[in-house]
Amino acid sequence: MQNPKGFTLIELLIVIVLIGIISSMAMLSMNSGNQRDQQKQEAERLLQLFQLASQEAIIRGMPVALEYYRHGYRFMTMNNGQWHTEIKDDLFKPRTLHPQLSIDLQVEKQAILLRDQADHVPDPQIVFTPDGDISLFQITIALNGSDETFTLTNTLNNGLVIAAQTATSAL
Repeated sequence: MQNPKGFTLIELLIVIVLIGIISSMAMLSMNSGNQRDQQKQEAERLLQLFQLASQEAIIRGMPVALEYYRHGYRFMTMNNGQWHTEIKDDLFKPRTLHPQLSIDLQVEKQAILLRDQADHVPDPQIVFTPDGDISLFQITIALNGSDETFTLTNTLNNGLVIAAQTATSAL
């Protein structure tokens, strides 16, 4: 009688199921810390994009603007006296936020009610001018189910600043 070499179908199926279970546990454990990282990364991305937009407005000699809506944002440029969504530059492409993230916006200490989605007629809330001026604003990025928020603020004294806060430290 010959000894068969290799694995049986049952043995292979058990290994595949075990790999699936281990992979899903690893994804879940990475995902719990990963959402907070996405929140922080979005705040840092915004800081970098704002600095680039300000420099871009100075270089072009034309204003660059930003419009927020509830689940994302888009940059705009002025052309023939009208705002148009920036589509030529990948850095300033329209972006959609991760579904677990939400944004609150204040401009000149006034809360801005954000639309559900981008409208066909652009309505920028923040404008970067060729002379380097930017409105005073505060953008708060929150993660659903988390007490921690990241705030991106433009201040007169410090310029663009990111700060992390928890609900208990805000009291």
